[in-house]
Amino acid sequence: MAYVDTMGAGSVSPNTWAWWEARRLRYNAALALAGWAAYGGLIATLWAFGELKWPNWQTAVSTTMAMGAGYLVLMGFANICYLMGALTESWVRPTDVDAFRKSAFGLGLWGSLAAPFLLPLVNLAFAIASA
Repeated sequence: MAYVDTMGAGSVSPNTWAWWEARRLRYNAALALAGWAAYGGLIATLWAFGELKWPNWQTAVSTTMAMGAGYLVLMGFANICYLMGALTESWVRPTDVDAFRKSAFGLGLWGSLAAPFLLPLVNLAFAIASA
């Protein structure tokens, strides 16, 4: 299926925009689940190496809230980056639009899902190095 650019170079067609926006909720739900899983991994890592030092439940709640707020900011940045899918499609103008969309969405999704796990992995590396 050939893609004909009737909007001009660099313009995002309504069809392109609709396709990407139809998947945004799924993208955000996956990001939210990845954030919770990464937080669980971080807590498990800190606990396993005896580095989890919360003197009371209020500290645990405030730390969790602060990390959650920071993650929401990162999710906002990820959603701005999500727009690159539609923009890239309008710039590249692929001949096989469906294959391009599936590949671009998949790469962006898996890259975004991997990013939250960097903090637990870095903490795990430091914990192993200091053990």
